[in-house]
Amino acid sequence: MNKYQTFHQLHKQDQLFLLPNAWDPLSARILADAGFAAIATTSWGMAQSRGQEDGEQCSFEEFISQLKPIIDAVNIAVSVDIESGYSNDVNTICQHVLAVAKLGAVGINIEDSDKKTAQLRSLEHQVEILKAIKNTLKKYGFSQLFINARTDCYSQNMASLEHVITRSLAYQDAGVDGIFIPGLSDLTAIKQITTTLKVPLNVMAQPLKSDFLCDNSSNSSSLFAHGVQRYTLGNALFDATKAYIFTASSTFNSTKSSDHLF
Repeated sequence: MNKYQTFHQLHKQDQLFLLPNAWDPLSARILADAGFAAIATTSWGMAQSRGQEDGEQCSFEEFISQLKPIIDAVNIAVSVDIESGYSNDVNTICQHVLAVAKLGAVGINIEDSDKKTAQLRSLEHQVEILKAIKNTLKKYGFSQLFINARTDCYSQNMASLEHVITRSLAYQDAGVDGIFIPGLSDLTAIKQITTTLKVPLNVMAQPLKSDFLCDNSSNSSSLFAHGVQRYTLGNALFDATKAYIFTASSTFNSTKSSDHLF
């Protein structure tokens, strides 16, 4: 199988697809060496490594220049967090997705947030964007690229489950390959969503909420049992790495000793 086929198949296996997130070539290589079949990028980690905050604070050209070495660093499949597409114009977003595909990415995450207003795009506008992306990829020979449609209902405090499902179903009908819902952590809601969807659901790492979660149940086993097929770390690995560097360097500064590093 080629990388596209492998990536699609990873969403259909009889266990949860664990997808860690890289932010530079070194982290990508480490994750590949750790044995992962595929990796994703984290826009949060990439932005922080530039000294910026998340949310398309750089130009798309800068983003592409930062992304290319990550994809080139590994031989495994790479899915790219393209945030909201670095534009609100449909045609511009399509060209940006096409540029990412030409770098060798096998998939993208694309959000329904408007970075200028910090609100959700209208449902109609986001559906138009997703359909246009599908058509553009097909036109240029990248129809196998995995489109993971992210809805930011929870991060925008629009926590109505009905609203989340309405958007998810609309994106599914637009032809996407998967649905990504950051902030989704309640197992009852997760089960309702996975029962409704026909495409894989992606959940991001965070503590789960459920009265039925046993103390000895791992997040991954509980999520898979409730129908989730893809589990990403998001910014968690970057934040843990950043915290370790701060703690280790602070210890070095306060103790004047490097013994804790060996």
